Amino acid sequence: MIIRQAAERVVLVRPGPGLVNAATVAGLDIWVVSDAAPRPTDALPLPGVPPQRLLRVDFDDAAALRALLTDTVLERGIGQILYLASDLEKGLGRSAAAAAEEVLRELTASRGRPPGRLPDAVTIRRILNESRTSAVRAEEAQTVTEACSLAEEFPLPVVIKSADKAGCWWTVAVHDRAGLTRWAEQAVTARHSAPYLVEEFLTGAKFRVDTLTVDGMHLVADIAPEGSAPPLRDAEQAGIRSTVRALLDLAGYESGTTRTDVLVGARGSRIAAATEPERERSGNGRSRPVPASGIERGTDR
Repeated sequence: MIIRQAAERVVLVRPGPGLVNAATVAGLDIWVVSDAAPRPTDALPLPGVPPQRLLRVDFDDAAALRALLTDTVLERGIGQILYLASDLEKGLGRSAAAAAEEVLRELTASRGRPPGRLPDAVTIRRILNESRTSAVRAEEAQTVTEACSLAEEFPLPVVIKSADKAGCWWTVAVHDRAGLTRWAEQAVTARHSAPYLVEEFLTGAKFRVDTLTVDGMHLVADIAPEGSAPPLRDAEQAGIRSTVRALLDLAGYESGTTRTDVLVGARGSRIAAATEPERERSGNGRSRPVPASGIERGTDR
């Protein structure tokens, strides 16, 4: 999440090494808020962070965190407060992480800057295919019956995306006709509405990419393997960064936190899904996870 105030000075809240490195490479002027009791990773030097800019606080004390951040922003002329929810959770109790995230949301709201908004799943796929960036075969359907017909023409397996009454997007991997029948029944029961997006089923090693955007500048904070994905070569990492940044540029995304699922295979890096995890946590998310055999909340494949 981001709080905007003035310039390129930023506070990183309990950052992992990836976020520190991304902010440093981007040339941001950074302060770091970390745990009162140093973590093992704190023994490592923080490039570009003088000791006087390392601020410590007890993350179990939400009031102390709020006071430290408020004072630092005002006294130092800080322009942004940046954090990844996944970094807050590491080594903290669930209640402490939730309290810290709530403080950061409150500070964002108090300055009247809404978080960025990614387009919905259909618009994201249109943007990518029209630009020939991470293009995959995809068709839009206006009815459940039409979606089923398209799925069989692809042929199976496919991925189907659709939105429920609350505007939350769901993704389902459909492997066979029995699975397609189940999807159709569940989509009707849950009253999912058009358009329905039918996409080719992507294969390859899956990676989760956490990104922070500041005034249109996209910081890739982490590229994490999912499942049995092997380590990436430098060229593959560069390809993933380029693909994700291209999506955010094309979508006109100016500020906020995104999580993108990327599959790396014979056809290079291709985007399976992009979401805003902080909005999902607060109940206002527009994309949800998926199981192989039914409708679930989360990512694609």
